[in-house]
Amino acid sequence: MATTSCDVAIVGAGLGGCFLALLLARRGRRVVVIEQGPAIPAAGADFLKPPGLRVLARHGLASLVERHGLKRDLIRYYHDGDPIQDCRFPGGYVIRPYRDLVETIYARCAMEGAGFWFDAEIDTIEMDGGHVEELTLRDGRRLRPAVVVGADGVKSAVRRALGIGQLSIPYERLMMRVATVPLSASIAQLNRLYFSSEGRLAYFYPIDRDRARVFVGLPPEEDKEVFQDGVPRLLDTLKEFVTDSSDSFNDLLPATWIPIKVSSLRVAAYHQGNTALLGSAAFACHPMTGMGMSYTLRDAEILADAVCAADGDHALLDHLLHARYEPRGLAHRELIDYGDALVAGFRDRDAYLRAFREDLHVFGEAEHVRQPELQLT
Repeated sequence: MATTSCDVAIVGAGLGGCFLALLLARRGRRVVVIEQGPAIPAAGADFLKPPGLRVLARHGLASLVERHGLKRDLIRYYHDGDPIQDCRFPGGYVIRPYRDLVETIYARCAMEGAGFWFDAEIDTIEMDGGHVEELTLRDGRRLRPAVVVGADGVKSAVRRALGIGQLSIPYERLMMRVATVPLSASIAQLNRLYFSSEGRLAYFYPIDRDRARVFVGLPPEEDKEVFQDGVPRLLDTLKEFVTDSSDSFNDLLPATWIPIKVSSLRVAAYHQGNTALLGSAAFACHPMTGMGMSYTLRDAEILADAVCAADGDHALLDHLLHARYEPRGLAHRELIDYGDALVAGFRDRDAYLRAFREDLHVFGEAEHVRQPELQLT
């Protein structure tokens, strides 16, 4: 088959990959996004917190994303059934199903001329002196990009090809499951997150005007006991620590409960040669932080600036990524550590409240590093 050339190849059509493709295509770069699945991925978080909304606003997308989303400004936290704090978000946050959100950005990519190759599984990644030269797909198609971005998740093929080391630690003491259920009055009223001294959690929130998501986290021995026989013990377990969301209980037993593997991920480097990592190919934190997508949007913005400023000069690109993108690792590591602290402390009410940090949870960055946004020129 013929070989296609492009300015930037992005592996992965999730939120980070699609948003980066849009930013680059708007600035005249020839972009090809490679996605191994048949369509935009469905799995991902449903929340955009204020930092992510600010990024979208800078690019004229905030109102588009918010138009069909639910805007909220409060989450109530409980421990052993009792409210322990309300977390408020100035300006609010947006709830929108992950696939809907990404497809909204994907539609804008198509308008800007970014190319998408679906059902495109990578067979080989050809390297030359630390640079990616060519991507060959299982169906024989070949792609020669000037720049490659691996936005292909925690099992990133791009990261493996680069030989970049990683440290992945599963959260084995908390087995997570999620179900989509009809929206009840209590969930429509308020997002509620419950913890218990026995190491359980439950989170209830709406995703649209008719449906809600319910996350349940249990110690592994309880997960097996509760879910293996058609969840007969689920309601008894939830009743021990879930108080103000009981009107949704009848919808939980017939629901389909999907297990979720949750791990933290740290990598030794975010780029090498003409290739960079983005999103969960670069870092992953516990979803209790609620900031993974917002950080990814900001990272994509930084990457787009660096790629466009380098304008095909690999030496300049390497310099810009070292200067502007690698330092993001400090913020990522702090967020990962914060997620670890929340998971470790939620059994104990006071320990959880001590671990909780408004600067990271609401504003998305530590007070001591908060500074004005800078753009490359």
